[in-house]
Amino acid sequence: MMRNILVPLFSECSGEPALEASLTLAKRMNSHIRAMFIRPNPEAAMRYIPEMVIAGGIDRESIEKEGHQAAETEKARFNAWRAKHELAAEPADNRLDSRFASWREQVGEIEQIVTHFGRVSDLIAMSRFETNNVTAARCFDAAVFGTGRPTLIVPKKVPWDLLDHVMIAWNGSLEASHAVFGALPLLHAAQLVTIFNVPETDSDEPGGTELAEALSWYGISARRVGRVEPASSTGAALLTAAHQCKATLIVMGAYTHSRLQQTFLGGVTRRVLSEATIPVLMSH
Repeated sequence: MMRNILVPLFSECSGEPALEASLTLAKRMNSHIRAMFIRPNPEAAMRYIPEMVIAGGIDRESIEKEGHQAAETEKARFNAWRAKHELAAEPADNRLDSRFASWREQVGEIEQIVTHFGRVSDLIAMSRFETNNVTAARCFDAAVFGTGRPTLIVPKKVPWDLLDHVMIAWNGSLEASHAVFGALPLLHAAQLVTIFNVPETDSDEPGGTELAEALSWYGISARRVGRVEPASSTGAALLTAAHQCKATLIVMGAYTHSRLQQTFLGGVTRRVLSEATIPVLMSH
């Protein structure tokens, strides 16, 4: 089961898609949704601001004020969302296996906070973000590469049932293995599980047989998906297969080190992150 779902929130990125996806899972697993708004430490933020901006009137007090205002705005949205879905703020009758959603605020570096709380969560959920959103990219890096926990990236439109059809992107890598076995609670709850493998060459044998057998030991029946029409890349082939099979969730490995260490994410990861129209669960 996934009892504790962390949803990092911050300004410049809507948290509602991540909250909606988290609620879909919480309804199936009686999970605690922990919404955590992260605002910068004014002292630390001042060290990264160009001198010309500081000369224009930005100071510690204004950063702190903007942070409090952003937190209050997001808290109001969260409370409205929670009321709309009739979610309690605390566990019913002190039962930790009940469904509820709590609010918390933290001040500090987003990498440190997401890493700290992410490592003691079952799942981290984030709304999909634009590539030029530096804060969201830092949050993604910390979640995927720093916590060791599965991270769910959610587009604006959330499927009516996230676990209707889960498609596993399998290439036998360590990252893919982490993703699959970190997602076992979701695979157990899924209506349908398929395994998609893209051979590197036309002569390669279809993959996924060993994975299907391994999953059967957990009571999970998974069938392999055949090849799709030739695509320009592995990422494109995966997205085409997911569309054709009407998948509602992709489970895959994130294939690179942090973007803070490299200029770009791996090609498949980058393609899927930017173009997938369904939620993607990633692990590294």
